Amino acid sequence: MTSADLGDPCTSTMQMCKPQKTHKMAPVSRCSGKSFRLNQEQRPLKIVRASYQYLYDNANAEYLDCVNSVSHVGHCHPVVVKAASATMECNITTQGWDIDYGDIRYPVKLRQTLPDYLDTFLFCNSGSEAVDLSLQLCQLYTRGTDVVVIDNAFHGSIDSVHHLSPKVFKANNISKADWVHIVAMPDLYRGQDPGAVDKYISDAREVVQNIRHTGKKIACFIAEPMLTVPGIIIPPSTWVQEIYKMVHEAGGLCIADEVQAGLGRIGSHFWSFQALDVNPDILIIGKTIGNGYPMASVVTSREIAAVLGDRIKEYKCSPLMDAVGCAVLEVLEKEHLMAAAASVGSFLQDQLKTLQHQHEYIGDVRGKGLMVALEIVWSKESKKPAQEVAEQIVHRMKDEYVILANEGCNRNILMLMPPMCFTKDNAISLVQRLEKVLSELPKHRHSQDDTAHLSPMPQASQSTVCEGRLGIIQPQEEEDDDGEDDSSSSNKDTMDLEYTQHSYQDLD
Repeated sequence: MTSADLGDPCTSTMQMCKPQKTHKMAPVSRCSGKSFRLNQEQRPLKIVRASYQYLYDNANAEYLDCVNSVSHVGHCHPVVVKAASATMECNITTQGWDIDYGDIRYPVKLRQTLPDYLDTFLFCNSGSEAVDLSLQLCQLYTRGTDVVVIDNAFHGSIDSVHHLSPKVFKANNISKADWVHIVAMPDLYRGQDPGAVDKYISDAREVVQNIRHTGKKIACFIAEPMLTVPGIIIPPSTWVQEIYKMVHEAGGLCIADEVQAGLGRIGSHFWSFQALDVNPDILIIGKTIGNGYPMASVVTSREIAAVLGDRIKEYKCSPLMDAVGCAVLEVLEKEHLMAAAASVGSFLQDQLKTLQHQHEYIGDVRGKGLMVALEIVWSKESKKPAQEVAEQIVHRMKDEYVILANEGCNRNILMLMPPMCFTKDNAISLVQRLEKVLSELPKHRHSQDDTAHLSPMPQASQSTVCEGRLGIIQPQEEEDDDGEDDSSSSNKDTMDLEYTQHSYQDLD
């Protein structure tokens, strides 16, 4: 699929944002504030418009967007833009009255993609708000208070939701709430333990049993069915199924957070929970359903939603949500984007695995559909996370006009979650540019103490340092199992402090 197949992407709405002429980028200090910063603090991008899977800066340079999963069917997709603008012309907002909006089609269309028991739709403005509402539903319905979450999870950016996000409270040294309980993330890349799945299940069972033994009651278990935020971890289906079973037996509900992986992104199924053969009691969908427009939904059963009483009227689907949501579903269907995610995603993984065999720093390639991760390590043998290498790759790929992101608890995982209109040609271009960047990295050197040195990459103005997402990063030396150099430790501590202050905000 190409832009020509989809028609001219530069609609009149987008032309309004287009620079009148190509010009050199003005100095950062004069024209670029924080709102324009993307990935680099020292050399920020000033993005002025976007189209499908591409971003354009104020010099009209084109960047391939490989990370924006919120613009689900493509930035400024003309079908979605047209639906939104036409509805805005007659949109009505009232307060204190129960308004009949007439024929609202979106909940009916969305329900066709879901199991029959998920028949009630509560609409709000963001995934964070949807998580907060889901927590209220669970605590009201079960009369429980305690929540089980997965380590390194992130579920939103408001205060009540921060408590459910170990990624946030660990990074900011905030004490975990006593009603939140953490199960280990099932990372099967390291260890090669044939009994690992059983051990992860046993860990989860211990957590649930400890809650019950203390006399507390579980309200819910909340998790992404496929763990995108921790680094695109595809969990074993038996592990997810067993946790759902444990929580249900304890009287709790199970929440599937589909903000990142839903709406056909995994290619094989419309919702990622379907691929794991589990039945959540509550489903959370974020701004992907509106292609970035601020709308989200909590989907559950009538029985559970009934605990809201008259408050349920506060969560209606507005005409604008209806128009935008239907437009997104229309594009997904007519442009066969779920099937494209399966074929393009499979092709991309094959290309990246070929690259993996050629480069020592790529420890693992994993994912499903258009949800792919590369784990960057110091060596395939040690599997030690190489955060500094990942930072350099992200920075240098920006110079190659490709936008990537590094995530995971060690910030060493390159995440690829582009708009669904991402093509095989885009995949080829991405891999070619990544190959160029990887080839410029210094060769890995082994020694008896299993240390590795990352030499500085060539820079136009500096030859001994490398500019990273959060500033200037000195070349780092891999840690020994028994200790590390004092200066290296100091540098690493400083950089880790920067990450604890900023990293979680990337996903707000």
